[in-house]
Amino acid sequence: MNLNGKTVTVRGWRGVAFDVIGYSDSGHVKAVMVGDDRVHYVDEEDCVVIDEDDYCSECGQIGCGNGNKEE
Repeated sequence: MNLNGKTVTVRGWRGVAFDVIGYSDSGHVKAVMVGDDRVHYVDEEDCVVIDEDDYCSECGQIGCGNGNKEE
């Protein structure tokens, strides 16, 4: 499955959402925590796609929802 452009949770990083920005040459998923800029390389099988309503678009916390509220 191609996860590029999806938002995921990653096994071992409980409660945090990641944006997938591509794949490395070795086939690992290149993911950035929502609200951060550091790239993490993770195994694709450790990723689970989540809905945009499941996490805060500002801080990346699962269940926060602050950044998803309409004003």
